[in-house]
Amino acid sequence: MIMEWYWILFILVGSLCVLLFMGLPVAFSLGFLSMISALVFWPGTEGLYGVALAGYGHMGNYTLVCVPLFILMAQVVMHSRMGADTYDVADRFLRNLPGGLGITSAVFGAIFGAVCGASTAGTATVGLLSLPEMEKRKYQPGMAGAIVAFAGALSILIPPSVILILYGTLANESIGALFAGGFLPGILMTILAILYIAIRVKLNPALAPREDVRFTWREKFTSLWKVWALLLLVLLLLGTIYTGVATPTEASAIACLAVFVIAFAKRTMNFQLLRKVLLATVKTTTMIGWIIIGATSFGYVIIYSGCAASLTDWVVSMDVSPTTVVVVLMVGFIIMGMFLDPAAIVMMTTPIILPILLALDINVLWFGILMTINMCAGNISPPMGLNLYIVKGLVPAESMPMKALFWGAFPFMLIDFATIALVMIFPAIATWLPSLVIAA
Repeated sequence: MIMEWYWILFILVGSLCVLLFMGLPVAFSLGFLSMISALVFWPGTEGLYGVALAGYGHMGNYTLVCVPLFILMAQVVMHSRMGADTYDVADRFLRNLPGGLGITSAVFGAIFGAVCGASTAGTATVGLLSLPEMEKRKYQPGMAGAIVAFAGALSILIPPSVILILYGTLANESIGALFAGGFLPGILMTILAILYIAIRVKLNPALAPREDVRFTWREKFTSLWKVWALLLLVLLLLGTIYTGVATPTEASAIACLAVFVIAFAKRTMNFQLLRKVLLATVKTTTMIGWIIIGATSFGYVIIYSGCAASLTDWVVSMDVSPTTVVVVLMVGFIIMGMFLDPAAIVMMTTPIILPILLALDINVLWFGILMTINMCAGNISPPMGLNLYIVKGLVPAESMPMKALFWGAFPFMLIDFATIALVMIFPAIATWLPSLVIAA
């Protein structure tokens, strides 16, 4: 008796949920389930060989070389004075606005996102620079922590983005075009956050008391020299990509070399710090690598068991619009984002949904940007939003209760959802810049 495809899919997804709730890491849950499924669905060792080959084959993708390089670059910027100097300049210009420090953190998160592809590094950097100052100025703890978590999440949307790289390798989309597609939505999210912080604090000044310190315009503009290093990195990274001088992978190597030269030239890097930076890069890259292997193997099982093709045929046969399908997928991603790491979600679901997108003639690049915005929301979504726990780990336990942090994150989740809605209503927000890149 042959089991129907939907029962196979239900058993696979249900088993994965059980393993995750048992506390097994995502990568090993996916890998273990893939091996068991291979033994069940295919005779002998044929299935195991296919699963291993799928994971190894994707890890051999040349484009993925830029993932550890972007992470390494972010770590160097994070541990050197480059990030602190940029934050100081932004603070001088914005501190006297309502919620000035919060606005500074959001703007810095967007700027730092242009040289950082991982939200963990982004959140840690913004938090280390802003949380002590916010605490000194008596900012409401939940709101302060949520601002930092939101600002850190911008790093996975504003290019370069590890999530967009992973999606692009699976969907066979241009990484440069995806980077361009994430730029305007990232700026839009930042503007919406600034408006929310300013209006909220204007209505209730006790949330974020102002400081009496003022900087003259001369002091503000003379401080701009501090950001030359970060601006040079951004120009090197994005300039070499969009002028056609280098591919994203080559550009990541150029920018990574440049950040080391700058750090050593400014004497903000020593061998002890270098060791710390390299260890952090290896840990993050290893985690992502195992997730890629596990998720690719799981995707292989889903595809070659026939579930992916049957699911595509079923969705196409339904009398629903492509917009409805996208909305349903977005809701599913929101729920998944509350419990799973964004990299795992992208790697696990893209092979399954890609045939559906192609069959319904949905713009794959546009959908990838929507998915990435959704991952930003997942990073700050209770109960498992990773950025919230990073923020929590940066401050004493009693100064920022987890409940206050969860409530503080809710408005920023709404900002992410509003951005998703705007990009769905006005697709050009995500597709206009990529169209210029592709035309060039």
